[in-house]
Amino acid sequence: MSRCLFIPEIQLSIFQWIFVLDASHERHAAQATLAALARTCSAFHHIALDILWQQFGTIARAIQCMPHDLWGGDAIKSESGCICLKLHRHLTKDDWNIFRRYALRIRHLSLATQDVRRGKKLMVDIDDELLACLASMDATQPLLPNLTSLEWIIYDERDLRLIRRIMTKSLTSLFLEVWAISPVPDLLQFISSIAPTCPSLRKLTVHSVALSSHLRHSVSQTLCHLHHLTTIHCGILNAEVLNHLSRLPSLLELKLALQPNAEFQNELLFEQLQVLDVHAQDIPSAVDLVSRMRNKLTNLSIFSDDHTGASVLAQLFRRLSTSVSHYSLRRLQIMVAERPPHDSFSVLKLEDLHPLLSFNRLTHVHLDIGCGISLDDVAALELAQAWPNIMQLVLNKFLETPLPSSMSPIGLMCFLKHCPNLLELTLEIDFSFIEEQDDQSHYWVGDTTHQRLSIFDVTYSKIHDAAKVAAFLSGILPRTVHVHYSWIHALDDQREYAERWNEASRLFMRMKR
Repeated sequence: MSRCLFIPEIQLSIFQWIFVLDASHERHAAQATLAALARTCSAFHHIALDILWQQFGTIARAIQCMPHDLWGGDAIKSESGCICLKLHRHLTKDDWNIFRRYALRIRHLSLATQDVRRGKKLMVDIDDELLACLASMDATQPLLPNLTSLEWIIYDERDLRLIRRIMTKSLTSLFLEVWAISPVPDLLQFISSIAPTCPSLRKLTVHSVALSSHLRHSVSQTLCHLHHLTTIHCGILNAEVLNHLSRLPSLLELKLALQPNAEFQNELLFEQLQVLDVHAQDIPSAVDLVSRMRNKLTNLSIFSDDHTGASVLAQLFRRLSTSVSHYSLRRLQIMVAERPPHDSFSVLKLEDLHPLLSFNRLTHVHLDIGCGISLDDVAALELAQAWPNIMQLVLNKFLETPLPSSMSPIGLMCFLKHCPNLLELTLEIDFSFIEEQDDQSHYWVGDTTHQRLSIFDVTYSKIHDAAKVAAFLSGILPRTVHVHYSWIHALDDQREYAERWNEASRLFMRMKR
């Protein structure tokens, strides 16, 4: 063997390519190759094991490297197909040394660990007693000293004791879910200890089924003491914490719920922020937040629980146009959960959407906004020309409006002609123009077809002649797999259109064969 292959740095470079070049989802070939290198050549043993365990190592696999009579894992006896690892005898020092040999190499830990046996994905359930026994062996150092990524669920005090033994200064990513229904003693103290215990933390996610005001305060204080964060997913944050986070030069991604009635005193910089996901109680709160930002977002998502009129949404669009760089934004999603009452239904028009047309590099637009969007063929042409790179366009997928659609198949053709990258299109169309034609050659279409659109959703479009509509669509959408619709068969007032679209979709598939 060449002498250069004994050099650890060269081994590391070569063995990492084994992992990179395996494009399969589970990377079985890479695992098998690295394991074979570790077993068959003493010169390769340590480097191959390091890479194998850094990429695929889990605490469950480290336990399974210890003698079988200790943990007694048996997938056959589990009705759910779950591998159960339970403590069957006293843990000895020799057992611990075996575990430690592999634990030093583990970089990622999740409570929901997946293993692959006999072609099936099996969940691994580690008994609390076994974990507690491991955690008690050497209290002078963390259980997994070189861990960088941790996903943990807190049900009760036992989970809290264990995670304290796992937390380490090398941790850069922490995902916490608090599923405790009753109060957990010392939970607030633990949350407050995250910053001093993991000063290098870059990604922090905290979810809770019932985020109390005290827990929110602890999370907020922790955020204020972490200075290298790049990604934050958490619950409600107040104006004070947002003001601090806006000055973090490292922050790239922020997902939060906005505190109701939050009052901002200063401009929020967020100079490096790329992804912002905001859950606001109402759209005006989101408008206030966005209006104070000056950044280069690539992804922006706004969710609101309360119905808002078209005028407020138009104001939000105007604020976006002045606060977010027109050249950076790629994805825009605005969703309103509450449906409007019939007596206060409002409609957005093209002039209300004009501020969004300045974002000419958008690739994904999803607007489910609780009010109508009135677009005719001229508006469709203007949108298509303004967003030539659009890949996904979804307009009111789940809202049935009392007003008929003003966009005809001519508007649809505008999108197909000017948006060559379009993969998904969702909008309501008036197909009466097609249904009224006796000549089904559609000469006006010419040779226009779209070679990439795979998902076409007509939402609440109304049709009367399924065969004519299906024939038209099959001629212009050769790559589309299915035609989707929002009409519901089970509702009496929607069944008629649901049945027509079901027939049109069936004919559409038959005509494409």
